Amino acid sequence: MIQQIGITTILFTAASASPSLLSRGSSPAPISVSIPASPPANVSQLLDPYLISFSIEPAFLNEFLGNKTTPNKLGLSLFKTLASMTGGIGVRPGGNTVDSSIYDPTLISDQQLVLSSSGAVWQTRYGQSYFNSLNLLPNSTKITMDINLGNVSYELSKAQVAAAQRFLGRKLDAVEIGNEPDFYGVQGYRKASTWSPEAYAAQFVEWSRNLTSDLNLPRNFFWPGGYASHPATTNFTTANTIALGINNASTVKIYSDHWYPYDSCTPAHVAQATYDHLVNHTQITDFIGSYKGEIAAAKAVGMDFLVGASSSIGCSGLQNVSNTYGQALWIADTYLYAASVNVSRIYTHQGATLISQSSNQINTPGYSWYDFFYPSTTARNGPSQANPSFHGLLLVADAMGNAKTSRLVSFPIASHPTLAVYAIWDSSARTGAPARAVILNLGAQNDLSVNLSSLSPAGVKRLHAATRNATDSKTVTYAGQSWADGTGSGTLTIEKPLADGSVAVGAYEAVLVYLADTNGTTAGTPVGPAPGPLTTKASGAGRRAKFAARGAWVAFVSAALALL
Repeated sequence: MIQQIGITTILFTAASASPSLLSRGSSPAPISVSIPASPPANVSQLLDPYLISFSIEPAFLNEFLGNKTTPNKLGLSLFKTLASMTGGIGVRPGGNTVDSSIYDPTLISDQQLVLSSSGAVWQTRYGQSYFNSLNLLPNSTKITMDINLGNVSYELSKAQVAAAQRFLGRKLDAVEIGNEPDFYGVQGYRKASTWSPEAYAAQFVEWSRNLTSDLNLPRNFFWPGGYASHPATTNFTTANTIALGINNASTVKIYSDHWYPYDSCTPAHVAQATYDHLVNHTQITDFIGSYKGEIAAAKAVGMDFLVGASSSIGCSGLQNVSNTYGQALWIADTYLYAASVNVSRIYTHQGATLISQSSNQINTPGYSWYDFFYPSTTARNGPSQANPSFHGLLLVADAMGNAKTSRLVSFPIASHPTLAVYAIWDSSARTGAPARAVILNLGAQNDLSVNLSSLSPAGVKRLHAATRNATDSKTVTYAGQSWADGTGSGTLTIEKPLADGSVAVGAYEAVLVYLADTNGTTAGTPVGPAPGPLTTKASGAGRRAKFAARGAWVAFVSAALALL
């Protein structure tokens, strides 16, 4: 009886840890989702291979990338991993500090920060070393050079572009003029009474035309916009500035807005920036859906639309929300749903708290809580590590593939609004049916499964954490591996689906499902990414029952069932 109690306890623990082959018998019937063999009419555009991209605050570029002498091995390893999975990443050295930045050709050391009496970054000066740091990124990287519009000095900004041309070469993919110009009236860069979308559009046309001519830049080389205000609250919108003629000089390459669904800039806003508001599929789709007018405006003039800076919570995030495993789920759902409505790229921001962002923000100086990695160990942020959110980026990268032939569709499930389901058609991997699917469970129900039997599911990679609010990346896994130190630690694990062709997804989990005989499957006994198998030994020699916490495999040795 003692032996029986021990085994029953392990069975219960395994079943409660997450849906599995062990617990399937007592779970609700699989949820049905109707995914056709051919992509429906609302299928997305071909996914941009640079969908996963990054914005890095100029004042802290050296922190995140290092320099030629002392490269940041952690950050560069993470960027390289993602680039190898998708074909490349975009990097935009841009943010609030760009509008007080100066290129100084005499500066040999890393960028120098001039601080105000309050500790705010008043000026960022950089020389060739700034570009040397950017050149540490993979050769496939496409760099957008954000230049200073705030100081209203054309010659200063032209020097920044000329330096980027000289030192970045083919990596220079575009130029962005200024950062979040909709805030210039508030920030003091322009007179609030005279600064308007009309004034901005006119200045953009003049500067982009002159820079193209003076520096012999390619045609259509500039990003306008980068507005941070929600389009429902401002006249600084992509749609409005297109109508005002912002591309009258035919210099625009792509249109851009910035996305931060929540912020910690004021106590009132902090109250809204909760885990449950963030990790919420309905909130995510509603927020992104509110930008469909901006996307459509760009498409109407033959241009793509991207998000030039983004994260969960503006003003550097919020501790115990932005730095948790929940950010990984938010990132995965945000990237995939945005791609489904034809957002070309999202540049996830990396930065640090800027005192100038808000006079009463909650954050103190330090790395932003939403950063997907911390470049060094600090008392405030803790150890240098890839944060939980990086694991969400890995799932998105796998979902995309690297053949540049993927399209996707979001399939809402009205009966289960916490579930997000995406199907990916990739003609290089499979014809006549979807090649991959992604299921996210952004809710607490732990016994859900989705019926994918008609699509022939073959292998499953699972995004999982010990707790939904985990901040220690060592307790977060994707396909059985933790990436806290910048490399995959643990055995790469690809599960088989359930016997009936459904795929289990536990509370606050996500799965990437390979369909038919597409790559990523393994033969043999189904296994799952157990963060730590639970084991019990019977008193009889050679008799053991071993259960994985994921519950996807059970090994009985010497007729362990006889113990029951």
